[in-house]
This record gives sequence, structure tokens and C-alpha cells, in this order.
Amino acid sequence: MKSMKKFLLLFILILCNPALASNKSDMIQNAEQVFQATKIVCSGISDEIGRLAKISTTNTVITGIGTATATGALVAGKKKSSTEEEIENLITEMCTSGGCTAESIQTMSDEDFLNKVIKPFAKIAELQENADRSKKLGNWRTGLMAGTIGTNLASAIISGRNINQSDLIQQISACNDMVQVATNTERELKSAGILGINTPIAQKLDNIKTWCNQIDISDIEKIENRMKGVMGTSIAGGAIGIAGTITSATANSDKFTDINSKSKLSDTEKEKSKNLNTAANIMAGANIATGATGTVLNVSLITLAKKLIKTAQRCEEVLQ
Repeated sequence: MKSMKKFLLLFILILCNPALASNKSDMIQNAEQVFQATKIVCSGISDEIGRLAKISTTNTVITGIGTATATGALVAGKKKSSTEEEIENLITEMCTSGGCTAESIQTMSDEDFLNKVIKPFAKIAELQENADRSKKLGNWRTGLMAGTIGTNLASAIISGRNINQSDLIQQISACNDMVQVATNTERELKSAGILGINTPIAQKLDNIKTWCNQIDISDIEKIENRMKGVMGTSIAGGAIGIAGTITSATANSDKFTDINSKSKLSDTEKEKSKNLNTAANIMAGANIATGATGTVLNVSLITLAKKLIKTAQRCEEVLQ
């Protein structure tokens, strides 16, 4: 790209030498050279922007999958929390009636034993069923949270590798320089009475002036900034995914899910179990937010890229 710019500078200096344009024939020949140089420099811009659009389309699919995965983790987590509450209520009901300790059972009358132990004991099957469901939901949440790590990592890598668009910026800058040269050359042809109707090259330069000066460097910088945004949200999502996976796995450990273990938990440990489930659900929700943000950034990038592709293609068409 640097060698191209040096070539252009030398070429422009030569064109500006009046000695080379002493008559109309020379002016037309110089105009042809300007056209060919502009064609070389401005060709391929639409392809490169199109490549960025394809990358962002792929990234949109990845972030969309990550968002859906995190949503699944949150749904499973909320169902688990609800099931855990049902389990806690059943355990409390059984223990409140005195059916959790041998000492209290020994002192009961036959009637109390029937009402406070035998009848609540019939709920053991329901309790175990809920415990199994809670364990399964916790495993789903943990697995889905782990899945978001992969999607966020893939998105961060793709975005990181395509943030720097300095080569494309240099090419567009060089193209804009050549468009200015073509515009000046076309103005000189008009001043010399060489018009597009009689001379095709004059019309070609006029088309360059009309269609090839509409790509702004700042638009490419916007693409870079959106790539940075996607990478940032993906890195954050990956970190949240790691923390959420660990938290969810801890909340779903046997200590907090096995019925026998749960009935022996202290109030502090019960509160810790509840807090772990809540934290895991919050992290799943946060991962939904980062995924959605990344998707929005990718979609806006694609929209901008498509607009620039059309602009670049119109220019390349008049350079054929």
C-alpha cells in the first residue's frame, strides 16, 4: 500500500507538469492515464468491505446462538430456583411436624405419629422427584452457561482479527486522491473545449467525479469501532460465562441438592445455596445482555457495510 501511494504521488506530479499537456492530444492521453490509475487504485474496495460484511454476518449468528444459549440457562435456572423453593417448603413441612428427628418421634402419641410423620412421609416421593428435577435443571443451566464461553470466545477472536482496517483506509484515501486528480483533469479538458460528447474519456472522468467521491474514511473508522465494541462485549460475556458456570456448578453440587444433605443444612448454608442460584441466574441474564449488545453492533455494522458496498460498486462500474 505504501509503494502504491508513492507511485500515485509521482504520477500526480508528472500530471501537473504543463509541459506534458501542451496540446489537446497530450491532454487526452494524460486523461486516459488518470483514468487507468484511478481504476487501479479504486478497484477492489467493494470486495474488501463485502468481506467485512460477511464476517459480521457470521459473527451475528454466533452472538445470536450465545444469546439463545444464555436465555436457555436463565430459564433453566429460574425453574431450578422455583423447584428448590418447593423442596424447601416440603422439608419445612415435614420437620415442623416433628418428623425429622428420632427424639421427637419417640415422644409422639399414636395419633400425632400418624398425622405428623406417616402422612408427611407420603410426600417423600414428591420430594425426591423435585430434587431430581432440580438437579437436572442445574446441570442444564451449567452446561448452557459453559456453552456461552465458546460462542463469546469465537466472537471475540473474529472481531479482534478484523479491527485493524488501516490497509482499507489507505486504499480509500488513495482512491479519493485520484478522484480529485480526475476531477481536476476533467475540469482542464472542459476549459480546453474537450467535452464528453465528443471525447469518451471526458465523460468517463465526469462519471468518476459523480460516483467515486462518496466513501468517507470516517465510515471505515465506524466499522472499526463497532468491531471493537463486539470484541469488548464478547470478552465480557466470556468472563461472565466462566464465572456463571462455576457458580452454577457449585449451586448444583450434592451438598445443596441431595435430600439428605439439604435437610441437615444450617440456615446460613441454606441462604448460601439460595444466593448461589440467584447469582448464577443473574449471570445468565447478564450474558443475554452482552450477547444482544454484540448482535445489535454486528447488525449495525452490516447495514453500514452494505451501504458502502453499493457506493463502491457504483464507482467500480464507471471504471470498467
